[in-house]
Amino acid sequence: MGRRIILKFIPILVSARCMARYTLKDDGSACRFIDGEAVLLNADTSAYYSMNLTGAFVLRELLVSGREPSEISRTLRERFGDASQDWDGDVSRAISQLEEEGLIVQASIESAVPAIEGEDGVGLPELYDIPALERHGELEQLILSGE
Repeated sequence: MGRRIILKFIPILVSARCMARYTLKDDGSACRFIDGEAVLLNADTSAYYSMNLTGAFVLRELLVSGREPSEISRTLRERFGDASQDWDGDVSRAISQLEEEGLIVQASIESAVPAIEGEDGVGLPELYDIPALERHGELEQLILSGE
């Protein structure tokens, strides 16, 4: 008989302070912000991920603040000021990665913004790194390995 893993998901509280364009996939993903980085879980595949500081900022702005990708790009451009950087492309690629991995979905304009646990302290990083989603493997393998 196979082992059964019981996962405790992070509660998502609903706030009507603004409208979101993106949300976590219902019952399929979980997210938590820890030390400025994002840790995500896709419960359907049991894959777990992390996002670097810039990626966590993009994700927080999408999910918690409900900002448009173009607004997030503008904030990054204003903060870091490198005219040669493809700000819109960087944000767009990060969102595409999250969608392709089944972690976020586009929300209807009427959807409320999820307040994700651990959101405090996720601000603009000191240095710019291209927002990146890193897949670490499957949660079951991590648990069984004892790491």
